[in-house]
Amino acid sequence: MRTVKAFLGIGLLGLVSIVMACIISPKTFTKTTYALVKLEFKDIPDFSSTALHHLSKGNNDSGYIIVDVRTPEEQNVSIIADAIDQASFERNQADYQDQKIIVYCTIGYRSGFYTRSLRQKGYEAYNLSEGILGWTHIKGRLLNPKGQTTTQVHAYSRPWNLGVKHYTAVF
Repeated sequence: MRTVKAFLGIGLLGLVSIVMACIISPKTFTKTTYALVKLEFKDIPDFSSTALHHLSKGNNDSGYIIVDVRTPEEQNVSIIADAIDQASFERNQADYQDQKIIVYCTIGYRSGFYTRSLRQKGYEAYNLSEGILGWTHIKGRLLNPKGQTTTQVHAYSRPWNLGVKHYTAVF
């Protein structure tokens, strides 16, 4: 009985710590969450938001494409600048055969599965670490459906509101 109580106490303390980390530092919580996602995709290479940000400052001579695998509802709030949706990518797959493919979703879980499937087909695909939420932490540029810069980001649901203060979460 004491062991069970101790285990529950430790578990509760851990849960409270996670909640506090989320409240105090969404960036820390985003990194921690992605580390858990990464356990599922150990075999999949990832690409950091910082590295993508540096690439995106050029004129895309580096031979990469960004693919958003989130739902159309999420994409209607915002996308990472220069990204295409999964359907567009699949319609034109042959055009991207020799490019790096950087795939993202909200945090990296859905994009991890898609990245794995692309790698199995022979593509040089990478999962964007921490997804679009990680992108907000480096102040990456987001576009709305009209192609205008926006600070809104679809955060999937309230518990996933892990963006930074200058972005507005939409659920």
